[in-house]
Amino acid sequence: MQATQERKTSWLDRPLLTSITLNWEVVIFGVILVLFIVTRFYNLDDRVMSHDESLHTYYSWLLYQGQGFQHTPLMHGPLQFHLIAFSYFLFGDSDFTARIPAVLGSIASLLLLWNFRRYLGRAGTLIAGALFLISPYLLYYGRYVRNEALIVPLGLATIWAILRYLEKGEPKYLYLLTAATVLHFTAKETSFIYTAQALLFLGLFFIHRITRRAWPHAEFRRTFLIFLILAFVLAGGALGSVLFSRSLGTLSGSETVAPSVPGEEAFTVSGVPSAITIALVIFALIAILVSLYLLIRGYGWPLIRAERSFDLIVLLGTLVLPQLAPFAVRGFGWDPLDYSGSGMIRTSLILAPILIASIAAGLWWRARLWLINAAIFYAVFVVFYTTIFTNGGGFFTGMVGSLGYWLDQQGVRRGSQPFYYYLLIQVPIYEYVPALGALLALYYGIRDRAWRALFAPTVQTDLTEEVPQKSGAPALGLVSFWAVTSIAAYTLAGEKMPWLTVHIAWPLILLSGWSLGRLVQSIDWLTFRQRRGVVLILLLMVFFSSLTAVLITLLGSNPPFQGSELTQLQATSTFLTAFLTTVLSGAILFNMLKSWQASQFIRLAGLTLFGLLSLLTARTAFVASYINQDNATEYLVYAHGARGVKDVMDQVQDISRRTTDGLALEVAYDDDVSWPFTWYLRNYTRQRYYANNPTRDLRDLPVVIVGDSNFSSVEPILGQAFYRFDYIRMVWPDQDYFNLTWERILDAIQDPQMRLALFQIWLNRDYALYTELVNKDLSLENWNPSDRMRMYVRKDVATKLWNYGVGPAPEEVVADPYENGKIDLA
Repeated sequence: MQATQERKTSWLDRPLLTSITLNWEVVIFGVILVLFIVTRFYNLDDRVMSHDESLHTYYSWLLYQGQGFQHTPLMHGPLQFHLIAFSYFLFGDSDFTARIPAVLGSIASLLLLWNFRRYLGRAGTLIAGALFLISPYLLYYGRYVRNEALIVPLGLATIWAILRYLEKGEPKYLYLLTAATVLHFTAKETSFIYTAQALLFLGLFFIHRITRRAWPHAEFRRTFLIFLILAFVLAGGALGSVLFSRSLGTLSGSETVAPSVPGEEAFTVSGVPSAITIALVIFALIAILVSLYLLIRGYGWPLIRAERSFDLIVLLGTLVLPQLAPFAVRGFGWDPLDYSGSGMIRTSLILAPILIASIAAGLWWRARLWLINAAIFYAVFVVFYTTIFTNGGGFFTGMVGSLGYWLDQQGVRRGSQPFYYYLLIQVPIYEYVPALGALLALYYGIRDRAWRALFAPTVQTDLTEEVPQKSGAPALGLVSFWAVTSIAAYTLAGEKMPWLTVHIAWPLILLSGWSLGRLVQSIDWLTFRQRRGVVLILLLMVFFSSLTAVLITLLGSNPPFQGSELTQLQATSTFLTAFLTTVLSGAILFNMLKSWQASQFIRLAGLTLFGLLSLLTARTAFVASYINQDNATEYLVYAHGARGVKDVMDQVQDISRRTTDGLALEVAYDDDVSWPFTWYLRNYTRQRYYANNPTRDLRDLPVVIVGDSNFSSVEPILGQAFYRFDYIRMVWPDQDYFNLTWERILDAIQDPQMRLALFQIWLNRDYALYTELVNKDLSLENWNPSDRMRMYVRKDVATKLWNYGVGPAPEEVVADPYENGKIDLA
């Protein structure tokens, strides 16, 4: 009777925190989580919707309104649109609610990070969580209506599922991997890069394991390795051929391929692979097939299928293989974006056999397990790409069009950014702490010869869960590989955009968490407490800060001891103060060093330096996300909405509510400002879109919004009957970093004025000195590159509103004073 009673106990009676021990680790992580939520939701609707954001928000709004959604590769996958539409459904449509899915994705990335304690260690995970919190890119694009915030947790889930399956071999981790992969494929085409990274690492891991074991038929081993190396060389040659033969047609730094009006097609460039590329690919495939045959003969199927990495390779490969059909379609000289009847037939002739081959391979591998994973993959894929079975063509645009379109866009090279865009611009300006943490990991690898153990199990011993030793999880190797290949992939890709830095930043943060966690664990904290370590840390902070001030003064444009003028005396006094502080704090530190081991002292100094740089990174993130959020002074934006958009909308709303008691104001806008005004004017019942064809009846409207390409055609029509207000609609960051040469770099380093100017841009986004040196106006009101716009308000309407009017009585509306003297001739 008692046993029966225990079985009937409801789950509602179970204690809430049975699986979580409330210790300092949980408390610290909880504080990080709270700060994460606050920083992501704070003032979420204040920033102007950028060009791309307005596309995403508007088409999601149409879906929310019941007008359906049709996938187009131009705007990436459909997942984001469905999530935003659902957010509208729950909370209404606004800038705030449109950004909720991105915020929740960002928060999910931190929650998933908790599972990495077994690989990064407790300290490493807390440090990685703090870096996720203050990362400028993860913060900024965690509040941005793009797919990046959704992809980071999917990337973390992918890595964790791979590692856990290699450890335990349980099917549930395959299901998780499949779910993360298909959600990524419904989000953005970076899924192809992520899947390639996973497959390439698993392939190397598989080769590493089989080559370290005895072969039943050892005579095939050497030939297998020869053909395998040959396959890699040929594949690398094919990749190099593609990179060097890419189309040179590019857009300028201030252009974008997004459509200016709904339904307008974007600019694309299509091409056919060269004969050399096709030949290299064919020979690489032959070499792979030969090596596979030799592997089967020499190593044997039973041993191959016993490898867990082989399971992961087959699963990912068979699920993704059909989506690689655009490569074959283009290889035959056809266009994978041809959705005509004949085009779909040609594409189907390629897609069908590839799909059949992937199904056959999956069934041969493990029929039941593969069918479950395939059901997960295609159920999610079909539901989202067909928008719950309302857009049948979405299956084909997702299966073939996504990769086909973005292969073409790599030839367009949207943005035309230089090859050093990430390593020399984005990472040093924003993600310097993760980059330095990765270098620290490299130091540990060289010092401890850890590269020899990149494929060895990486599991922390301070966790209670037992880890099966039969098959290890090479966490350090996978994270290191992911960080390096992310930098390489996005550097080699034709399209380089600031938001893609997110995909470089988060694996660097994981690697930094591991290395800094190891640094923390290597410190003797008992000795730290006994010998007043806090005082040592404070002195180190003073020393580093004063030393930095000394260097800035010496290397700046106004060094000390140059004269007796006021500014020169100020520079001298600043230098002397900083120098004496450096000497005094250095002397005290040297005296304390006598009671400390040199290694412990160096580790504490390194940890202090990382702490100071982390504070600077937090400041950088705060300024970028909350202060300069609508300005072009930041380099992490592109085709970015300027503050003028919301200034115009505030005035339009004010005029509408005061003249119509609602949103019934007649307001017209052209094709140049259609984004983001298509989104912002969605609820105005009498809005009017006149494209690039303004007519005389615009004079009858109270408000007209015009982009800079239509100024000359609208101005004669509206004439003197309207008041004109000028604004900046969209901005791009300053791009003087284009065409860098060693000569330009050396000149900048040797010129004290230019050094200081670049330092001010890096530290404060202050362009004042730089504009003087290059004779260029980079004030916010005159920023270039930018797109400008005008708002015209009819004078008789303006005079009815006290804060817009200019006189006590309405003026006679005269658009053209010579109009009455004209005679129209047939």
